[in-house]
Amino acid sequence: MTLQYKQDNDRFYVCNDNNQVIAEMTFTRIGQDKATINHTYTDSVYRGQGIADKLLELVVKKLRQEKREIIPLCSFAKNKLTN
Repeated sequence: MTLQYKQDNDRFYVCNDNNQVIAEMTFTRIGQDKATINHTYTDSVYRGQGIADKLLELVVKKLRQEKREIIPLCSFAKNKLTN
């Protein structure tokens, strides 16, 4: 099975071999220098494989490249970024 990590303007997401979205992480840019991470979802079949961790890594990298302060609102991102 091959997972494809993809990017839209306000989310990173993962598709499986059938091009079905099986995970996503959404974020919102606020003004010129902030962004919130709003939501993380991974299909129950794919949980425990590090997919959400990889999505978080991609989102954080993107927002840091944009020199934004990251405000984690979803519990997954908050737990990972504050612990």
